[in-house]
Amino acid sequence: MKIHKFFCKTRSDAMHRLTGLARRGFHLCAVGAVAMLCTPAHASKWVTQEQLTALVDTAAVPAGANVQVNFVKPDPRIGSSDCPVALFSNSENNRMWGRTFVRVQCVGASTTPFYVGVDVQVWAPVLVVKNTVQAGQAMQAGDVEYRTMDLTQLNHGWVTELQHLNNKTAARQLWPGTMLKYDHLKGQPIVRHGDTVKVMVKGPGFAIGGTATAMEAAEQGQIVKIKTAQGKILHGVAAGDLLVEVSL
Repeated sequence: MKIHKFFCKTRSDAMHRLTGLARRGFHLCAVGAVAMLCTPAHASKWVTQEQLTALVDTAAVPAGANVQVNFVKPDPRIGSSDCPVALFSNSENNRMWGRTFVRVQCVGASTTPFYVGVDVQVWAPVLVVKNTVQAGQAMQAGDVEYRTMDLTQLNHGWVTELQHLNNKTAARQLWPGTMLKYDHLKGQPIVRHGDTVKVMVKGPGFAIGGTATAMEAAEQGQIVKIKTAQGKILHGVAAGDLLVEVSL
C-alpha cells in the first residue's frame, strides 16, 4: 500500500484535496474517520460521481454513443458530514444498463457503505422507418432516417448501419415511425444449420471465445440456437459470417 501524507489546515481543505486526488484516479481508503490514498483494488473499480459513466461496460455501447448516469433521487448523505467524499463502484454481475444501482464508499467518515439507485442512459442514433414499406419490397436508404434514442429502453436487435439494408427486403409491412430491427428485414442467411461457428460469450468484465454447431439458419442480427462441443444449448445473435455472440 502506498500512503500519501499531506497536511491541511481545515477539514474542508482536506476534503478538497482528497476529492482532487480521487478525480485524478487515486483510490481512497477510509479507516474510521481517516482517509488514505492507496493503489486501486483489483476486485472493484472505484470512481467519483463525475466518472460514473466509466462503470458502464464499453462492449455494450456503440461507438459515438452519449452515455449518461444520474442518481434516481439525491441521497442527502452524499456531500454531508456523513459522506464528505463519495466513491462509487458497480457490484459483481450487476449490469450497468437502465435503472440499476451502485455501491457508495464514504471517505473521511465512518459511514457504512450503502447503495444508491442510478439511471443509465445510452443515447445513440438508430434507424426508423420513414415511408410505408410493403412486405417483400426492397429496402432503400430513403425509406429510413436516423433518430437518437436511449438504447437502454429498447429491445435488442435495432439497426444502426445503412449498409445492412443492402440486398434486403421487408419481412412484413413496415409503417412510418417503426424502429427498424433486424427481424424486419429478409436477406441471405450468414449462419446455416450445421455450420461450425465461432462463438463469443460476453458478460460483465469478461469475454470468452470458442466454437459450436449452429442448430438453425439465421441472418445478421437474428437469434440463433447453437450447440457446444459439450452438448450445451445456447442462444446468441448472428453477428457476422459464421460468428455468434452470446450475452450472459
